[in-house]
Amino acid sequence: MPWNPRQPSIFHDESWPTPWRSSEFPPEETFVERINRQHANPEWESVPHFLYYESGRSGGWPWGWAIYRTSYLNTSDQDWTRAIEKLDEACMADLEFYERSWHRFDLKCVEMVREGYRNVIFEDPALEGASEAVIQRRHKEWVESHGLRISSGIPRLGYALLLDDRCIRSILASAAPRKPSVIEQGLPWPKINDKPGGMVGYVNFIDSFFRPEDPENDYGEYYRGLVRVHLDCLAHFAIYCEDLETGEQEWGEYGMDIPDNVFYTDGHCSKTELKEISTIFYLS
Repeated sequence: MPWNPRQPSIFHDESWPTPWRSSEFPPEETFVERINRQHANPEWESVPHFLYYESGRSGGWPWGWAIYRTSYLNTSDQDWTRAIEKLDEACMADLEFYERSWHRFDLKCVEMVREGYRNVIFEDPALEGASEAVIQRRHKEWVESHGLRISSGIPRLGYALLLDDRCIRSILASAAPRKPSVIEQGLPWPKINDKPGGMVGYVNFIDSFFRPEDPENDYGEYYRGLVRVHLDCLAHFAIYCEDLETGEQEWGEYGMDIPDNVFYTDGHCSKTELKEISTIFYLS
């Protein structure tokens, strides 16, 4: 794809009623102009790495997910709206763990990560019951329509969220998201010293890079490019997208030789579970 020297500074989708705006990301700047200005500012070196990395990638900021609704007959519009609300609440609650850690280290522009969260949501009844392959193909077409490329380092571009009937029901059954209580001192990562209570659902992620015909595909016979991420790990997954792109982190190369299994990951670790398990329970 040819390089566009006048590519816009920030991402925008036509489905958004208003463009995302921030004084740090003026719309009159091109992507290159903004990057040059920010990198010339010594304080920009002190922003959260997630902000630094994602905003430095074409199409990476504002950040968020591309969400595809594939359940219409069994999901009311009211339930769909509530599921999206709960997904957003869970993602922001997960982000709070990182925000507290960033504040502890006196990083700059921490609030900009929360302000920069905005999803693209696709609702099309023709997608009722759509398969992983259909969503993967549709997502690739959408990414290319923006003059961008699939990138595992950018959450919205690398991973489409497929919300089917079962997934939506698991979200609706989830308890209120956990909040950080105590962050242990002396650690470079956020950690709480107690466990939340309640059910936690999941979302389906489509790996946009998966090719079933690839001879190097050794995830297992029944891997079709779909992984599940627990609802309370959404921000965690987004932050680890960079490592997935650089090859510093992989989901693993095992476990999908049983048709009733599915991958679960938080972007850092992975394991297989039975497909019929739609929520997990945390003891309080």
